[in-house]
Amino acid sequence: MNIQTISLIISDRIQPAVPLIFSPLRELVTEKSGVLNLGVKGITVVVATSKIGLSN
Repeated sequence: MNIQTISLIISDRIQPAVPLIFSPLRELVTEKSGVLNLGVKGITVVVATSKIGLSN
């Protein structure tokens, strides 16, 4: 395995996880501002599903 193959494998694993990484961060920022967002899990599912659907 060369470095290009390893970087391709890593990028293929990180890319789908980006919406799942940013959702908790977004929730932390909104809770710090005093807003309680009860739909975070639903938004996460919709964003992740649409990302997968549009990437193919």
